[in-house]
Amino acid sequence: MNFRREALEALKAPEDLDAPIRLVRPRAWALLVALALLVSCTAAWSVTGTLPRKVKVPGILTHPLGVSRVQSPQTGLVSNLFVDSATLVPKGTPVLSVVDQQGATQIVRAPFAGRVIGLLVSSGQYISAGTTFMTVERTDANDDRLLATLFVSPRSAGMLRQGGQVDVSVQSAPSQAFGLLRGRITAIDQFPYTEQQVADFLGGNQQAAARLMSNGSVVRITVDLDTDPRTLSGYRWSNKAGPPFRIDSQTPVTGFARLPGESPIDWLLPG
Repeated sequence: MNFRREALEALKAPEDLDAPIRLVRPRAWALLVALALLVSCTAAWSVTGTLPRKVKVPGILTHPLGVSRVQSPQTGLVSNLFVDSATLVPKGTPVLSVVDQQGATQIVRAPFAGRVIGLLVSSGQYISAGTTFMTVERTDANDDRLLATLFVSPRSAGMLRQGGQVDVSVQSAPSQAFGLLRGRITAIDQFPYTEQQVADFLGGNQQAAARLMSNGSVVRITVDLDTDPRTLSGYRWSNKAGPPFRIDSQTPVTGFARLPGESPIDWLLPG
């Protein structure tokens, strides 16, 4: 029987029983060490790290004193209306005239400065003393300015803190083009609002109240907007210039309020 030459040579050579066996190449060791470090770092970050969170909430731009209802001090027939919706009225401005039961014309004046939000009567209508005939957004605060009033769920409100940063998207100034307003929370109400309370805050606007409460009960939070005299609006935007026009109160907004960070492991393993 003929054997191959290599096989015969192998039989003559002594067995290398004490020679080291190379199980893994050096390059593979480096990859294993790097992978182990990556897994260790990821595990540590999942426990000690935090993920940023934000809550998206609806709201409206307002002034510090909000909206007030104006009641007629006279009983009689409305003969003239001297203002329209959106009219700016200084305190003492004639707003309507009423012909009383004696036939005398009485002039009703604005009890405070502001902007007319709604007129609830018309010429020729009979009204009684104490009847609400107009809603006015007051602008007579000593530090009058625009605020963002947001309505957040009670659960989210419990996680917010005064001084927390809020970004505000304004409906009349699309964020894709002009960026977001910057602001901070200055007040968080303690108790949830009913739909009627929200409507009263908005001067009786039931439709807006229903929109703001579409997801259930809400808590009102006040956001003081950062100012910037270099912008036309007078406020600071994520886009430095902001919109090339002023923004008005009663404009719908969407707020993005920052919540405390969440641990990655809590996010991966909820509950």
